[in-house]
Amino acid sequence: MTLYIHIPFCMSKCGYCAFNSTDSDQHLHEKYVDALLLDLQSQIQKQDFSSIYFGGGTPNILNEALYEKIFAFLDCFIDLGQCEITLECNPNLVSLSWCNALKGMGANRISLGVQSFFDTKLDFLQRDHKSYDIFSAVEMVKKAGIDNISIDLMYNTPLDTLTALKEEVRLAKELEISHLSAYALSIDKGSRFYQNPPQLSEKDYSFDIREMLEDIGFIQYEVSNYFKSRKSQHNLAYWRGEDYIGCGAGGVGCVGNIRFWGSKHIPSYIQNPTHKYKEFLTEKERQFERIFLGLRCEYGVSLDDICPQKSEILLSEKKCFIQGHHLIATDFFLADEIALWLS
Repeated sequence: MTLYIHIPFCMSKCGYCAFNSTDSDQHLHEKYVDALLLDLQSQIQKQDFSSIYFGGGTPNILNEALYEKIFAFLDCFIDLGQCEITLECNPNLVSLSWCNALKGMGANRISLGVQSFFDTKLDFLQRDHKSYDIFSAVEMVKKAGIDNISIDLMYNTPLDTLTALKEEVRLAKELEISHLSAYALSIDKGSRFYQNPPQLSEKDYSFDIREMLEDIGFIQYEVSNYFKSRKSQHNLAYWRGEDYIGCGAGGVGCVGNIRFWGSKHIPSYIQNPTHKYKEFLTEKERQFERIFLGLRCEYGVSLDDICPQKSEILLSEKKCFIQGHHLIATDFFLADEIALWLS
């Protein structure tokens, strides 16, 4: 079982962001956390959790005192020492005191929303940090004793060239981090870019990025995720189709065949944090999710979920291979195409 906790507040919205987040309502931090504790109380029971993930929004916009309340509650139900505990962070909001406090509470993994090392590209993406913030943030996280660090990079923007991306990867290597996620820019409904779409890159750099990262020791284990020393245990649980609980405004959970989520509207969530919308999934829908998510990563999909004749075709065409009792894509970039064909 894994736990996702949504923190919807940001200092500013990025142009590409379609997540449930707001750059207003900063006065609601305390009320939101109080509501979040009620949400957690209604869902969390004493059971084994492998990971806790604070996503956003910008989780490090909340101060240490509010996190003390959250962690004190979690500690009553979860063995925090046995969990991978990740917080997403914006580089310009990272402070040593905040890192030290969260490390003391049990946080052991930080995911930094770097996106780019170039200020011109950060401006295009409407990020609110600068390149110099990145190195400072990583240094402070390490000083606090948190050595499991991941960063996000974004590519396929109109500013990208092979030379520029090689420099981005070189600078990522200098950080000496354990994990990296590389995402192609997409124009998603609900984002600022969707309302006023920028021109995307004429070239898809996905294969180039993978080659560059592999050259510096990062191994691809999912379409957008690469590890040097540590994988994301939280994301692996998603991709394996394990049950998970989601708390916070719009935080999504799925247990068995029931998917559930709360109100995305923050004031409404604060008024009634335990109210959940529910979707009852059929076995066919669950099977499709297992195929779609599993093929995108090293886990693959159980042969029990696949027509034997179709798996034989994929094997003969060398698009997949079998490991254990799982069918695994030879190239994760083809996973979506294979999943649609299988389904």
